[in-house]
Amino acid sequence: MTSFKHILSTLAAAAVIVIGCEKTVAPIDSYGVTVDYKSGNPKNLTGNVSLNPKDSIILDFTISSSTEDMAVIEIQKNGAKIDTFKVSNANSRTFSGIKRYQSDSIAGDYTYRVFARNKKGVYIGDGGKSIKVTINPDFIYWSYKTLAVPDSVAKTNKSFFVSTSGDVLSYVQGSANSALIDFGYFFDTTTVGAPKHTIYALGANKFAPHNLSTWTKNATVFKKASSPAFSTLISGGSLRAAGISNLASGATTTANALASGNLVYFRTAAGKYGCIQINFINDFGAMQSQTYINIDVKVQK
Repeated sequence: MTSFKHILSTLAAAAVIVIGCEKTVAPIDSYGVTVDYKSGNPKNLTGNVSLNPKDSIILDFTISSSTEDMAVIEIQKNGAKIDTFKVSNANSRTFSGIKRYQSDSIAGDYTYRVFARNKKGVYIGDGGKSIKVTINPDFIYWSYKTLAVPDSVAKTNKSFFVSTSGDVLSYVQGSANSALIDFGYFFDTTTVGAPKHTIYALGANKFAPHNLSTWTKNATVFKKASSPAFSTLISGGSLRAAGISNLASGATTTANALASGNLVYFRTAAGKYGCIQINFINDFGAMQSQTYINIDVKVQK
């Protein structure tokens, strides 16, 4: 009869044999395709890069296959085909191409990829490399900014706005920073009817307790408009186009009778176009310290 100890000894020996015979298998390169993105031009894409909207970009590349013939070279952006090259038999193992594009106008990440397909249209490789182009925004978005009705004694209520920094300043703070201010807010009792909420360029100040005689008065101009919608203004180009269209006629140094939901397009003294969205108004029907407007602002850089 075979002893239990003998069985254990036999199993242990078998385990040693199995372990000793274990092999490490190298990963299989199923494609054998390489893509070389060439340098030589400042616009050439060779790796991940950050650009401004509508910058010129160039894909100058050589793609090679060591395993099978290439029939079509495809270029994709964010997974969608934007270009193809038909490859001749003479270039079926190595192909060079060049394509010029304009980068997108909307901020965000865009992935470019060059890869090969065989005669059956089957993907055979991209060299394991794609290029991410990050488009930097060309406009500034200031959200949830509150402008208070100006006060006549301490003059510390924050009623002035700087579009380049998003700062909201009081009269006390603004006296040393007037050259930065694009507009102010006050409750204009001279407006016929209601509402009386007004945004104005400093040269159109009607609030007597604020003596702006020594201030720089940037000549911002405004116009209330209902379109395009604030949410569609997603680039400096769209702000400019909307601003030029709306301000082509009827632009003034004030935008009055403002209510929640209104849009006010503007152009700064520096020539930057922007849009103010009136989110809501805390309205007591009079020039009281609790009266204010809350705004979002988009403006070109």
